[in-house]
Amino acid sequence: MSTSKPLSILVVEDSLADYRLVKEMLEECAGDNFVLHHAEQVSTAVPLLESAGVDIIILDLGLPDGNGLDTLVKVHALTPDTPIVVLSQVEDEAMAVKAVRMGAQDFLVKGHISGALLNRSLRYALERRQLEEHLHRLAHHDALTGLPNRKLFYDRLARAVAAARRHERPLALMLLDLNEFKQVNDTWGHQVGDELLRQVADRLSRCLRSTDCVARLGGDEFILYVSDLGDIQDTARIAAKLIESMGEPCVIGGNPYTIRCSLGIALHPEDGDDIEVLVREADAAMYAAKAASGGGSSYRFYSRELDAAAAKRRELEESLRRALAAGEFVVNYQPQIDLHSRRVVGMEALMRWHPTGGEIVQPGEFMSALEESGLIVDVGAWVLETACRQAENWRRDHSMSLKIAVNISPRQFRDPHLVARVTDALKVSGLEPGQLELELAESSLRDDETLALDVLRRLNALGVRIALDNYRGRAMSLRDLKGFPIHSIKLDRSIVRDMADNPEDAAIVQAVISVAHVFRMKGVAEGVETQGQVDLLRSHACDDAQGFAFSRPLSAEAFDELLCRSPGGAYMH
Repeated sequence: MSTSKPLSILVVEDSLADYRLVKEMLEECAGDNFVLHHAEQVSTAVPLLESAGVDIIILDLGLPDGNGLDTLVKVHALTPDTPIVVLSQVEDEAMAVKAVRMGAQDFLVKGHISGALLNRSLRYALERRQLEEHLHRLAHHDALTGLPNRKLFYDRLARAVAAARRHERPLALMLLDLNEFKQVNDTWGHQVGDELLRQVADRLSRCLRSTDCVARLGGDEFILYVSDLGDIQDTARIAAKLIESMGEPCVIGGNPYTIRCSLGIALHPEDGDDIEVLVREADAAMYAAKAASGGGSSYRFYSRELDAAAAKRRELEESLRRALAAGEFVVNYQPQIDLHSRRVVGMEALMRWHPTGGEIVQPGEFMSALEESGLIVDVGAWVLETACRQAENWRRDHSMSLKIAVNISPRQFRDPHLVARVTDALKVSGLEPGQLELELAESSLRDDETLALDVLRRLNALGVRIALDNYRGRAMSLRDLKGFPIHSIKLDRSIVRDMADNPEDAAIVQAVISVAHVFRMKGVAEGVETQGQVDLLRSHACDDAQGFAFSRPLSAEAFDELLCRSPGGAYMH
């Protein structure tokens, strides 16, 4: 035998002569690479099993307080993970073979043992136990994170629910999903994604007690239960602790990666007594947390109202998939006006959903579902190509090079194929890159500034323009934005709406436009509805504007008529 540390071997044998023989054989084959313990019966072996850290047991089946195979059953029950080699008389060899089938790792027949045979048997017993443990772990644990897998977790959960029921103590079941994890894999590679999952698993494990359990269900989804709770406030504190544990970025290869997650919670017995019901309810709560988080981390308790909301969400997502396949999305165009020349200088592409045989659905009713489901990536690519084709048609038909502005959602911005999609849209349509302006939300830049800068530089290299959409002047200052290749700042409609009556908003408008000009960016106002707002924006040297004061969003046909009535782009109001 060869081990890194001395083996702790317990010989349970009532014959002192047989014990001495085993000891001599071990000394012969293993030298001093073992520590030997001796017990003459099962009852005296118990304290040694509890205190001596026994690595392997040599067990005589004929003990004073044992009866053949019952002896094995007793010892195995006391220490199920310790390998056992049984000793038997010649006439009991058949029983020894049966003992191996019942859990012993090997057997030896008294009178037919040598040092080499004993050494081989002990080594085999250890290797067989290690193999069994390895196979058991593979069958019951996630290979990537080492956490219990679905099967082992559900087994433990069933026992935990039974105990909670018996002792009348609450139990919380939680589902945790990493927000936008697919983008990590797509952008940085599966090696980074795998290490991120391992670090998340470690953080979750460190937040729980030994009586709790966390498992990886697959992908970026984790499930856990917390038992023996005092009240719902205990659950809320644990949920907040789990969310907080994700607050610090994971450092992989020297680079920080921000984790955001959504956590759904169902309580036993308040929300149900059946495991599958609790899992389904926690799943509904998790989706509600994701919808309410705005891209950040949050948790949500299950409520009955979530069932209807979850069903409605699934129905809407399925309808949107059918709408994309059936070509039910349309693009409208809202003119953008140069406030000083009063000419049409461009238009913003605005998506609408027109179900077959139904009324037009406004974006506010379905955009969040497109974003959460990931459908926005395919729908957005269609909008981009459609808008580019239309702008090029108008350039050709009216001899006017108008800027076309297309909104890029946060989910689209994190799409690793965004630059390729923009390149394809320009190539297919024939539109000059300088006539395309991509509008981005502040959150797209703020969430991961390193990634944002890389994407913007590659887009800028294509020659397309970049606009910061819905700017409120709060989260990021214009000085912060100076480091990004941005060409226009679009003032949020809420500031434009109130600037005539609110001096603070008026001051923000003036400051944003002034500083934008210093940084050689254009100031653009959206949501302009009154002539008073137009006059005030013009007095603050705002460059361009759009809104109902000029025109509502128009169909492609209606916008074409507008251009026909506006020779050279002169806007006729």
